[in-house]
Amino acid sequence: MNSDEVFEIKRTWEIPAASPTESGVAILIQFFTKYPSNLQKFSTFKDMTLDELKDNPRFKAHANRIMKVFDDSVQALDDDYSQLEEIWIKVAQSHFNRQIEKQSFNELKEVILEVLAAACNLNDQQTEIWIKLMDFIYDIIFKTIDELEQDA
Repeated sequence: MNSDEVFEIKRTWEIPAASPTESGVAILIQFFTKYPSNLQKFSTFKDMTLDELKDNPRFKAHANRIMKVFDDSVQALDDDYSQLEEIWIKVAQSHFNRQIEKQSFNELKEVILEVLAAACNLNDQQTEIWIKLMDFIYDIIFKTIDELEQDA
């Protein structure tokens, strides 16, 4: 990513980063609303309604962790991409161990981009920049999953 793209990511990221728990909850609630089968992959939350999840401290903590990973990623854009790769390799490894499939990752990616576009009022250029970043992140995730599947 060039410096202008990094600037746009950082500038637009300030909006969801200002209230990380609420932003993370909004993403996950939209994810489970649009793709309810993914809720079943969370043993802690699978028997709760979406309304119950919104007020659940463990759910909020998970939402906050997701936002922290993205915040760390946005901050790492100023450095070389080795730190970004390190962050997302760990995410891929932990989710591979929980048998989360690529389809679920792609569904989450779609929802993240939708929620970001709405919350940040992204224009077309900003949306394309976020897609570029998400594609880069997902290349790391999927490459790691492919390697783990080969080693299994």
